[in-house]
Amino acid sequence: MNLPKHNVFSALERAAAFTATAGVGGLVVIDGQLPSAFSTLFFVPIIFVAYRYPLSVALVVAGLASFFSSPAMALFGVRVDDSVLPVLWTGWPAVYLFLAVSLNQWSSIQEQRSQLDFTEQHLLEVRARNDKREQELETLSAIHTTIISGSDETAVVEEITRRVAEVCGAKACMIMVPVGTTGLRPFLPVGFTDEVFARFFPNGAPYGEGVDGWAILHKRVAASQNVFRDPRYERLKDFAAVVGFASAAAAPVELDQETFGALVVCYADEREFTPEELTRLERLAGQTELAIRSVRQRESLARFAFDTALALTEAIESRDPYTGDHCRRLAEHAALTAARLALPPRDIEIVRLGAALHDMGKIVVPDSILKKADKLTPEEYAVVKQHCYSGGQICKRVGFLMNAYPIVYHHHERWDGKGYPDGLSGERVPQGARIVAVVDAFDAMTTDRPYRKAMRFDEAEAILRDGAGGQWDPTIVTVFLDTVTVRGDPHPEDGHHADGHRLDLPHQLQGSGEHR
Repeated sequence: MNLPKHNVFSALERAAAFTATAGVGGLVVIDGQLPSAFSTLFFVPIIFVAYRYPLSVALVVAGLASFFSSPAMALFGVRVDDSVLPVLWTGWPAVYLFLAVSLNQWSSIQEQRSQLDFTEQHLLEVRARNDKREQELETLSAIHTTIISGSDETAVVEEITRRVAEVCGAKACMIMVPVGTTGLRPFLPVGFTDEVFARFFPNGAPYGEGVDGWAILHKRVAASQNVFRDPRYERLKDFAAVVGFASAAAAPVELDQETFGALVVCYADEREFTPEELTRLERLAGQTELAIRSVRQRESLARFAFDTALALTEAIESRDPYTGDHCRRLAEHAALTAARLALPPRDIEIVRLGAALHDMGKIVVPDSILKKADKLTPEEYAVVKQHCYSGGQICKRVGFLMNAYPIVYHHHERWDGKGYPDGLSGERVPQGARIVAVVDAFDAMTTDRPYRKAMRFDEAEAILRDGAGGQWDPTIVTVFLDTVTVRGDPHPEDGHHADGHRLDLPHQLQGSGEHR
């Protein structure tokens, strides 16, 4: 049997990826020790298959890499360093799994984005022939820009309904979504408020009524020239009279697998819809469907990446008995501070991810230093300071984490330029890193250490304000303290956060040993 050339080539590529993984495993055996300098080479076949092949293939390669990096290699005569056993069992497998899953999902997002770009390009070709299509293109472009900017689903839907109402010249526009299995309700309507709808239908409009219900049931576009003479509007006529529309059209929108809603436009006057208008509404519904799916998948990927990053950093932190939700708290407070600084949604997510990953480089710090209660020697402190560089290098190797690199690498810089690793000062320090530096210091001061108890909130606040303009960005200090005050975070003396973060404490706290 003759196989298509592309199938043969694909099989050869997969075989090459598995062979490369096994080859790196052979190098580890030859090297004769774990950790091995060759372990990072496993990234190459994992990244290759994650971008090009189904998740199952990437997971198999990641599993092989995990095996070759695990203490199980002792069966092949490889010497295993007992001091890093937790890292070998959990650290490398978590990194390989994170690479395989996140890059595979990222590739899927890129494919959907390419589809959106292709549709936009197609509309560009039609622009010269139809003024209405030109307006339609502007609408799609605005929706696309909203998606790319990192806006959430609410912002994207608001942009869709507003733009569709404009391009169609409609009095009202909405996306009708199911309420359970018996009703429908409008989501972020334009032309009326949710309160008006709720007065008529507190539990949702009857499922199947109106052009939206008909479009959802029959999975095709529907129109009503006059809703007051249309039997499909038996219970919706009073609502139509209050809102002030006499005609309507709807096209189905697949919100999730097998879950349909409808994009609806309503007009004040009786209207006979032309085939061109209904075709345009179908196109807009298709773009709405793609936009909502893209946003939901991106948000799902962002949540997965964040949760995976937290799992990885918490696995690393678990080496220290004084750890406990440090990265999770840091990510939450950093994101809130970024929001109060009016950063764009995409930048807020980057700050959140960077805060979660900021101490990932601690994987290279030996337990003997990380858990030391006494003052560190200069040589030991030099090892601790390497965690910024190591964490940054991990981010640089993973395209999906590249945006978090400036935060992970620079989060120990100071406003006055006396920090590390590069001694940057002022606004030359990336804003996300400046945010994490403030939140990190606050969390370090208000949590228990093996060499001291947590400070009270007012004491930590005084130190932050005293260091504003020296160690920390004064604007961020003010905004952060306003944020934790508004949220009503408890004073630590009532039950401290138990955290083992031991890095960059202010000079006032350095009496019990070199800070880590």
